[in-house]
Amino acid sequence: MNLCCGFAAILIADLHISSILILTGMFFDVIDGLIARLLKVQSDIGKELDSFADIVSFGVAPAYLYTLISPIDHWTYYMPAFFILIGSALRLAIFNLQPEAKYFTGLPTPASSFFLVGLFIGVEFDSDVMQTIIEYPFIYTMIPVVLMLLNLSKIKMFSFKQVGKNLNYNLFILVCIITFTALTMINYKLAMPIGVIIYIILSLIYSIKIHK
Repeated sequence: MNLCCGFAAILIADLHISSILILTGMFFDVIDGLIARLLKVQSDIGKELDSFADIVSFGVAPAYLYTLISPIDHWTYYMPAFFILIGSALRLAIFNLQPEAKYFTGLPTPASSFFLVGLFIGVEFDSDVMQTIIEYPFIYTMIPVVLMLLNLSKIKMFSFKQVGKNLNYNLFILVCIITFTALTMINYKLAMPIGVIIYIILSLIYSIKIHK
């Protein structure tokens, strides 16, 4: 279902509907993984299929939608979208080669996609902040570059797979939920990008702590 949602998001090519489809794909991605772990039916082919679906839903689809918010209608301004695609593909390839750990190394592709979906929604619903950001070609270009660098970074990121196993993780999840709820109530157009930024900041703090 995740794969179908991503493909549909590309076909429809509408910032609002496609964003909802990507978010729906995220939901199915979480549910699929949760069910597989609960039933202990995880397999290598399932892992590969999951990554294939992720690259479509969280790589190709957001990259294509990013071209739709280009400040200038010229092919050169479609180039930054390739950083989204490359960052997602490399991140997923690296993830598949890593042993399972209690944290992610680098920004997960769903998180970077979540940030971009928030950007799309902000632009679609005329968020002044988002519109202003996208109007500057330099910022428009740098957003995918920064996301790619975060995807490929060595920063230890919180993994939501650890919910229920560790008190610190549970507290982190609670903070995320409360923060995201508050942000949504204050300004739903900015909630998703800011939520991801907070996730990155908290993960940076966590990464520094475990290296001490």
